[in-house]
Parts: sequence; C-alpha cells; structure tokens
Amino acid sequence: MNNPIPTRPSTYGSRSLQQFMRQHPLISFFLLTYTLSWITWLPQLAATQGFLNSSVSPYFHILGALGPMLAALIVTSITEGRAGIQELARRMFRWRVNIVWHLIAWLSMVLLFAIAAVVARIAWGAWPGLSLFGLTEEYPQLPVLVYWLANLIFYGWGEETGWRGFALPRLQKDHHALVATFIVSIFWALYHLPLFWFVDGFMGMGLGGAMGWYFSILLGAVIMTWLYNSTQGSILIVAVFHATVNIVFNSPFSTDFATVLGMLMTFWGIAMLFVNKPVRASRPIKHLLG
Repeated sequence: MNNPIPTRPSTYGSRSLQQFMRQHPLISFFLLTYTLSWITWLPQLAATQGFLNSSVSPYFHILGALGPMLAALIVTSITEGRAGIQELARRMFRWRVNIVWHLIAWLSMVLLFAIAAVVARIAWGAWPGLSLFGLTEEYPQLPVLVYWLANLIFYGWGEETGWRGFALPRLQKDHHALVATFIVSIFWALYHLPLFWFVDGFMGMGLGGAMGWYFSILLGAVIMTWLYNSTQGSILIVAVFHATVNIVFNSPFSTDFATVLGMLMTFWGIAMLFVNKPVRASRPIKHLLG
C-alpha cells in the first residue's frame, strides 16, 4: 500500500489563518492587537506582580502601544495586499487638511490646559505647577522633546492607525458613526486591561474610578471620530490629538488639577454628541474606506 503524501501542518495552518483574516478582518485585528500588545506588556506585569525577581524596563509599556498599528498593517496586507497598505499609509500621513483641524489637533489641549489653569487660580488662589507641563514620571530619563515625539510615534500613530485608521471606517460601513464609535471604545478600553496590574495611574483605580475612566475613553473616542470623519480619514490628525492628550494628562499635576482637566474634556466630548454631524451621522459613512 502506498504511503500517503505527508502534509505540512504549518503551511495549511497558515493558509487557514489567512482565510480567517480575509473572512473576519475586524475580529482578526482586535485579536491580533491584544496578542501583540499584551505579550509585550507581560514582562512588566510579571515583575510588578512579583513573578519576576528582576526589574523590567518601563519601555515595554510604550513599545506595546505599537500593537494596534502592527495588527492593522498585518491584516490589511493579508486582506487587501499592497494597494491596501498604500492606502493606509496615505491616511497615516494625510496632512493636507484644513488648517483648522491642525490647530485643533496640535493646540486644543494646550488651550484646555490654559483654561484649567485659570479655573484653578480662581478656585484655589494659586496657579498649578506650570513647569510640570509635558513632563513624565514614567520615563524621566527621556528629554522632553524626545518624550513628546515618542508619544506621537507610539501612542499616536501606534494606536490610532489601528483604532481610527482600521477599525472605525470598517465599522462605519455598516453602522452609524456613533454606534461605530461606541464599539471601538469598548475594544479600546479592554485593550488597556493589563495596565491595571502594572501602571501606577491604573493600579490605584477602584470600580468607580474605572467607570469614570471608561467614560473618558468613550468621550475621547467621540472627539476622535469627529476629527477623523471631518478630515476625510486623516490618521495623522487623530494621532497628533491622541499624543497631545497623553502629554497633558500624564503630566505630574495634582489630583485636583487633573480633575479640572478631565471635567473640561468631558464637557467637550458631550458637546460633540449634539453639535457635530460627523459623530451623529444618520447614515453609515462608507466613503472613508477604499
């Protein structure tokens, strides 16, 4: 009897994975994002929880933020090939938009900080520590400008190429903009889950704090949907905005001042729900993808 030709499981497994990605690109993106980022964060989590006896570099945190971008590039390459990658890259660097959107992306958080500083001065009779603006306690060895650039590359492009560049437009093909925003906010929030076990700002949250944090995620997602849809899909604009939000909110201000900043951001997000059509679109927005 002739022996059957041996199969090559790795080859067939690879083909099956590619077929799954083509049939379920969004599910593949979310699963791959979590896998890439969570594996990168695992050493820090293990060290913080006492499973490792040696210290671990804090840069694993910022490196893990590339997970959404890498997942978007991988799934796009498999499902749409070179043309899809080129189209995604064009949106990553789409800077030719109305100057208003550049001003909002680059300077709105500076304005929000200034308003919060005035509120703090009126409420407590003292200015916040203005010299703390843009500094970081997590990466103190980084020069300020290097830290700001790292925010743009890792937290800005690293995350937004995935959340707003890949997931949002695909969801908007079948859902209203607000529904798509809500779905993205859920997966975006769950993506941060491991950080609750090794990042100081997350570890101290109770249930109430976590619920408030998710509300801020949701309203942030609303603002970024507005920016993305208003600029015909510029990932650059939302990446810059994401980076500036991180820079301002991660500055080592007092808890009271951070609360004022958060309240102002909340008011802005709520306003977007009522006054901006790109967020409350009554029909799916299909022209932003492909």
